[in-house]
Amino acid sequence: MKWHVLGSASGLTVPNRFHSAYLMENKGAFLLIDAGDGVSYALARQKQSPLAIEAVLISHTHPDHVAGLPLLLQFMMMSGRKTPLNIFLPAFYKDFFFEQLYRFYIFPEKWPFPIRVNVLKKSLTFWDSLNVTLFPTHHLAGVAETARHHGVETESYGFQFQTEEGVFVFTSDIQSVEAISPYIQTANWLLIEGAHTSPDEICQFAADRNIPHVRITHVPPELEQQENALKELAMEYGLKDLKITFDGEIIEW
Repeated sequence: MKWHVLGSASGLTVPNRFHSAYLMENKGAFLLIDAGDGVSYALARQKQSPLAIEAVLISHTHPDHVAGLPLLLQFMMMSGRKTPLNIFLPAFYKDFFFEQLYRFYIFPEKWPFPIRVNVLKKSLTFWDSLNVTLFPTHHLAGVAETARHHGVETESYGFQFQTEEGVFVFTSDIQSVEAISPYIQTANWLLIEGAHTSPDEICQFAADRNIPHVRITHVPPELEQQENALKELAMEYGLKDLKITFDGEIIEW
């Protein structure tokens, strides 16, 4: 299995990173996890074909995680895609997404490949060997009251990927490490979005669970140049493999 980092920026747009987007690869087949702004450009720059993506999983609907999805569909169409694409979304977003597509003139009956929009489920299986388990990150808890006032749910998820090779956890944005603690007991790899928690909390979290490989992504610009400080912090907690991840990196597991 390979995990390709297409976009690792935080919610703040910066010139050297795209917004959240990642590819999970298995023998030439791909899942796309999140589709932040710049995902199509990132695919082209990394010479990854949009035709190989079998499904898209969206963790939550902040623009830096989903704004690139309509253009990605256009990129696929203009690249000659004919095979169906499965898109898995938070439940409340499904109907709105269809309305959004219509206003982009992406009409299913006119589109050259089927767009299958699905609601995210607690458990998903791909390629008969990859089991994906959702867990809540509570990232949007702070706006829950306002969201309900406007008829919007506050769904936000992380994903646990399990294969014969081990367990890979991607958190997406989190409210706090305490909020996700009940759902992450063991993992070989942890890719954690770090815009809303501190490196110290991440190190403590990983050390308590004996997670051998940790990558911090989705970091604000001020943390980009703190690799040396992070290495020292990791040593304090006995973590041998903890780094900030950047666009273009590949994790093999």
